Amino acid sequence: MELGGNSLGIFKKLTLPDETYARYLHSEIASLEEPIRFQKGAISNGDFEKKFQVTYLSCLQFESRHILEWAAKKCQKRLKKKGHQKNNNWALALFKQNVLSKPANHTYIDWINPYIGYGVFAMHDIKELTYMGEYTGIVRKRNRKKDLCNNYIFRYVTGPRDTPFVVDAKSHGNFTRFMNHSDMPNLTSRWIIADGITHIILFANRFIKKGEQLTYNYGPNYWKSRAAPSTL
Repeated sequence: MELGGNSLGIFKKLTLPDETYARYLHSEIASLEEPIRFQKGAISNGDFEKKFQVTYLSCLQFESRHILEWAAKKCQKRLKKKGHQKNNNWALALFKQNVLSKPANHTYIDWINPYIGYGVFAMHDIKELTYMGEYTGIVRKRNRKKDLCNNYIFRYVTGPRDTPFVVDAKSHGNFTRFMNHSDMPNLTSRWIIADGITHIILFANRFIKKGEQLTYNYGPNYWKSRAAPSTL
């Protein structure tokens, strides 16, 4: 999955607020209870973890303090560019509160078939530009060889260029990890800088009917080492 490795390089020491370290470094905040629905019935974070063998994360978690500080430094630099600052401010105006607080529950997870597995569906009619969720997981260094076998990898970017990091939702994540690919998706993925770091968010790019499966385009690089996707 992609949105668009370089070396980490050397950067001046960046000290972040204590609450940023508390939120994004393997904290209890990341596993706070959120509304989750499976087959239209509400389930707890604990039930989610037992059912799918995935640790529930309500926000990103960084594998190390160094990676978090590196990302924050890159984002700080990116926001100094007027063009990007304008685009990011537009996205923040629409989605900031959703990214940094508990989002409304618009979806449920359900089984599709043995080939596709699970998917995510609309609980009710959804308006265009509705925020659907953040792709959460562990932000870690990319391992190009091993990552080819991981279907829950999303590039972690801080601008138009690629970085040496990914968001890994294989064993830690939320409901967005079950969203499937489509060549004609009803969701759009984009990166947004909020709280000093990049977040990967998904929002409706058109009106979505109740019961419709929620999908986004994983990007061409995802399919280079995988079989072509089935039509949804």
